[in-house]
Order: sequence, then C-alpha cells, then structure tokens
Amino acid sequence: MKKPEHMTHLRHDTLVPKSDPRIFFRGKLDSLGAQVVLAQCELAAADAKPALLADLQEILDVLREITRAEVLEQSFERDGILGLTWAELRKQSHAPQAYFGVRAMVLPDASLGRTYALLNVLRTAVREAEVAAAMAFDTERSDIVQALNRLSSAVYILMCRLLRDGVSAE
Repeated sequence: MKKPEHMTHLRHDTLVPKSDPRIFFRGKLDSLGAQVVLAQCELAAADAKPALLADLQEILDVLREITRAEVLEQSFERDGILGLTWAELRKQSHAPQAYFGVRAMVLPDASLGRTYALLNVLRTAVREAEVAAAMAFDTERSDIVQALNRLSSAVYILMCRLLRDGVSAE
C-alpha cells in the first residue's frame, strides 16, 4: 500500500494526518534544534566564549534526548542541565537578582547585542515547543512538557549570565 501524501508516520506502523498535534510538536522540536545549531554557528563566527557554545551544545543534546524519548515512547529521565538539577534551575530562573545580580526578564533591544537577542529567540522557540507538547500530549507526557519548561529556564539563565558578565541592562 502506498502512503497517501496527506499522511505521515507517527510510529513505524502508524500513519496519521500531517496535521496531527504530535507531528506539529515534532516539527517544533526540529525547528528549535535548527535554531540552536544556527545560533552556535553565528556565535562561533563571532568568537563567543567556548563555555557558551558548550552550553548550547548541551541544550541541543537535551532536545535530541526529548525527541528520542517521544518517538520511542520512552520516559524522559534527565534531571538537569548546565550543571544544575531541574529544581536548582527553576529556583535560579525565578530569582535572577539573587543569583546573577540582574533584574527579572530583561527584554531584549539592540543595545543588549546580538548574543542576547539570539538567546532570547531560542528561549521563545523553546516556549513554542513546550506549548506544542502540551497541546499534543495534554497530561500523558508531562515529563516532556516539564523538560521543555526547564529548558526555557536554562536558556533564560544563559541570558542572565550574559547580563551578569558584562552586557548592560540598565
């Protein structure tokens, strides 16, 4: 049997319409991964600090782990990123003044530079993937929804570190 053009494989033996929310979610993950790679390339070309590039690689690795867990219907087991547990990540992202000496959610503008803007693009793309996951899975994959929530916190922490280390936000 030939696969109809309006259908795609959800699993090896399961076809769904391309409009299926799980396919939309996978597309968001794919797009997000591409944005992380592009940011890595742009930042490497601008001689970004190796630590930032390594942090972005870890974010990309987590995205790939999320994709694997979803496609193979496995639970997502990771409990941290950037050297922090999920709990520590959440705590720091909710108190940037205490941990980084910067006010909460400094919105980007041109004065904060390209790196800050690129990180903010990634943060918002993670949020979009999180919403797509919530729409696709409701409560059945809370592990993935939570992981994406923490991943957006991780990108936010990178933004806070950047501000702490010298980009003015006043």
